[in-house]
Amino acid sequence: MRVALVIGVAATMLAGCGEEPKSSAQQQADDERAIAEVEAAQTPPPDVVAPQRITAEERERFGLSQGGCSFAVNNPELGAQAILQMNVGYMKFDNVMERFAPDSGSGDGPAGTTTRYDGGSHGLLVRFDTAATQKVGGDMVSLPAQITLQDGRKRIVYVAEGTALCG
Repeated sequence: MRVALVIGVAATMLAGCGEEPKSSAQQQADDERAIAEVEAAQTPPPDVVAPQRITAEERERFGLSQGGCSFAVNNPELGAQAILQMNVGYMKFDNVMERFAPDSGSGDGPAGTTTRYDGGSHGLLVRFDTAATQKVGGDMVSLPAQITLQDGRKRIVYVAEGTALCG
């Protein structure tokens, strides 16, 4: 029994002798790869979002006036996916309204809006094509726009092009 134990220990020690020591560059590369694997495992996947249309009843309940801009992917008269105003912005996900605050350091948009809004879970970037602005009646204008929604880690989770009705 003791002979088998001594042979097992000796074999284990000899098995480790065949490995050549790693250079510091190889060890650093292995360490960086291991750290990246751990960080990737700890980072949650991006949100999956599908903005919903904001109804007239919700506009009234949240006190959203007609001022500012309403963004819709298509058929803006059926309801907007984003309401952007001077002091607030709103989008709706999973039947819940998310409030956004305008970023005062961002660029100016039409009708007192800005080009960036910050929410509790998301950031909203808006690009207005002001060169294609068309008057649609009274003080209202229509212009192409693109919204980009980011999660809390600044990863893009939604991009849409559509129409902004502003006034």
